[in-house]
Amino acid sequence: MNAWIRGLVMGVLAMAMAACWAPNEPSGNTSLDLAGSWSGVVGARSGGGRALRVTWTSSQTGSNLSGPVTLLTSPAVTDVTFSGMLTGSVSGNRLSLTYSAKPEDVPGSPNCSVSGTGSATATGNTISGSLSVSFVSCDGLGFEGPANTQLTLTRQ
Repeated sequence: MNAWIRGLVMGVLAMAMAACWAPNEPSGNTSLDLAGSWSGVVGARSGGGRALRVTWTSSQTGSNLSGPVTLLTSPAVTDVTFSGMLTGSVSGNRLSLTYSAKPEDVPGSPNCSVSGTGSATATGNTISGSLSVSFVSCDGLGFEGPANTQLTLTRQ
């Protein structure tokens, strides 16, 4: 019985020592550094100039992202610029995103507001996923929104 207890104690001590010497692994919520300048498109291959070009200057505090963003219609239609804020959070390599532009942020259409939500996957230099953008009271601007929600951004 003494040998059995001694073996048990030695086994427990070996496991405890191994745990102490294990390298410190980052937790699953370690955030990527996504601060910086990004550009890309929402609605790739929407046709007829309906995709929106995107430029975003992101700041990051912990897992929270925010910064000014511009959505600009593609050249096939009259240039319309939507300036607003893109905010979100990152967990691992997954992002949740929210876009908003108030009516006073849309030149030429005092009642037009734009909002959007989406999710994406990020690496150090790319963000890809979806951003569903909704336009309210923007009919007088003479454009159609993207036909799909595909979002692709590249670090500049």
